[in-house]
Amino acid sequence: MFWDKIEKRDTTANDWENLYSFENGYDNSVGANSGLNESTYFSCLKIISESVAKCPFQVRKETDKGESVATDHYLYDLLRLRPNPSMSAIDTFKTLVVLSRHYGIAGLLIDRKGGKVKALYPVRITNITIDDAGLINSTKNNKILYDYEGANGEYGSCLENNIMVLRDFTLDGVNSKATRSMLKESLDTSIKSQGYLNKLFQNGLTNKIVVQLTSDIKEEGELKKIQDKFGRIYSNNNRIFTVPAGYSVSSLNLSLSDAQFAELRGMSKKDIAGSMGVPLSKLGETVDNAKSDEQDNLSFLTDTLQVIFTQIEQEGDWKLLTETDRKKGFKIRANTNVMLRLDALTQAQVISTYVNDGVYSLNKAKEILGVEKLDKDVTTFPSGQVTLEQLMNNETSYTKNTAKSEVDEAIKEVGDDSGTNIS
Repeated sequence: MFWDKIEKRDTTANDWENLYSFENGYDNSVGANSGLNESTYFSCLKIISESVAKCPFQVRKETDKGESVATDHYLYDLLRLRPNPSMSAIDTFKTLVVLSRHYGIAGLLIDRKGGKVKALYPVRITNITIDDAGLINSTKNNKILYDYEGANGEYGSCLENNIMVLRDFTLDGVNSKATRSMLKESLDTSIKSQGYLNKLFQNGLTNKIVVQLTSDIKEEGELKKIQDKFGRIYSNNNRIFTVPAGYSVSSLNLSLSDAQFAELRGMSKKDIAGSMGVPLSKLGETVDNAKSDEQDNLSFLTDTLQVIFTQIEQEGDWKLLTETDRKKGFKIRANTNVMLRLDALTQAQVISTYVNDGVYSLNKAKEILGVEKLDKDVTTFPSGQVTLEQLMNNETSYTKNTAKSEVDEAIKEVGDDSGTNIS
């Protein structure tokens, strides 16, 4: 019935028992958003998901000359710009990572038409069904069935080859757990401490007080009348109130410093950030042994993000690309160079070294810097380095005007003096 759904609210002016109650903390088993109201946990989710999303996924092709971006592949724009008609690539991959980290498992539902991938939709995986024969003994091509929940409460099921799966923590390779389920105690402590501060500020930084009757009235009826009278006089909205005659008021103060409140808050923050793999520097914390931003980014990339990138890349290679594509050298890779951007001075030194040593061509360096390229690409090499073949063939700038016989004689003399036969 509709009427039994109506919520009854307490209209009492002041509930002394619940004003500073610590009974309502973090509950891991109830609610889809459990833990999201904890600032450190939410910040870690936001940092990880946005860091992954800002590194675009590209279709690349490996050839004898190296690896290049396959801009002519039909998946190139789908992965880089619009995985589905309603979401950008940023929103799609950010949602995928948030769902996988918060719930322990999530996926990209693959919409195929005519044998080609037409769209990818981020979904929350709600249930996993494995063939009765198991993963090892089953003879089916698709041994796992995934139940999923999409946007706006859309439900469905699909076989494993129609969904890219991203897991958080797993013990058997199929079922998974969210990191937050392992952080229940730390999240509980942190949420309760936040609630305590909120209540403290709501009450004007005034802690609990005890109102004690100083008269010797013991008759229950009379006591109730006096208590009701005090309840009418007391106002929860005002910071100043009158105390009726016959009462004394004393405070119950617990110093935050005596309770080591700041230290406990800091420990909870470190526990959550460490378990999520986010450096404290990204949470606005400074430590004595702090590294540079570049070193923190590199550590964050290798220790936390790289496994997420690799999971998505491997799932994409297997489920988005065909066997023919893989044999041709196509693969899906994240452009993690976005995470490794340096300051202007360091970047100039690195690029200059690569150009001078012939690693980068001039146009490659200009492409990295985002400036206009030359009409004809040029690769430079240091003039002080030559190969033995060039020296033997009289092809260096300082020997090409010398007779080849003189060069051979000089090389022979060097070999005789060192006891080495150079031919």
